[in-house]
Amino acid sequence: MPKPDPDYLSPYVEAARSFGARFEALLWRDVEAQRARFDAFIDMASPTSKAVADLGCGLADLLARMNERNVGQARYIGVEAVPSLAAEARDRLDRMGHAGGSSRRAEIIEADFASDESIGRTLISTERADVLYFSGSLNTFQHKAAAKILERAWEAVAQKPGASLVFNFLSDRCDAERRKLPTGPAHRFNTLKLLDWAMEQTPVVQFRQDYLAGHDATIAMTAV
Repeated sequence: MPKPDPDYLSPYVEAARSFGARFEALLWRDVEAQRARFDAFIDMASPTSKAVADLGCGLADLLARMNERNVGQARYIGVEAVPSLAAEARDRLDRMGHAGGSSRRAEIIEADFASDESIGRTLISTERADVLYFSGSLNTFQHKAAAKILERAWEAVAQKPGASLVFNFLSDRCDAERRKLPTGPAHRFNTLKLLDWAMEQTPVVQFRQDYLAGHDATIAMTAV
């Protein structure tokens, strides 16, 4: 009997079955909201001339946005746990000019960053990533589980001075009316608790909550 999908993955697996490997399977609200999050990432931790890892990459839309903005990243490594999305992301890399989606300049790794506790170390030490991005990929986790994932990621990043960990999440410090709205399979996180944790790890921390009227927040941490 096939092993059931973990709770944090099942919404994406079910969406991929319903919609196919398309934008709708990523559970983003709309393209504009996705782009706003990506732009915050790019502006807060520039990928220019760096090797970047996109954990929970979906269809490699972050790479497409980086290409649109001509940021000139040195390398892109997408990590995706849903097989159909990973396969489509590889095809998309091919269409963007990265042969077979497995060139040394851009590639997709099929892996579950939640269950594979060594993925951060592998990306930093073996793949030589300079930036670990989590864009929307933590939303289906409860805060405690997401915090453990971030702790492991930071342990890897902290070993490489100048490397960064950047993640976004649904903020619980949005306005009261927005907090009443349903978020589907996503969860709002304790924003101040995450920010406090980040500042305990490194003095080099950036925080933004302005790009979607407080609905979403991004924290960027850099190792010293």
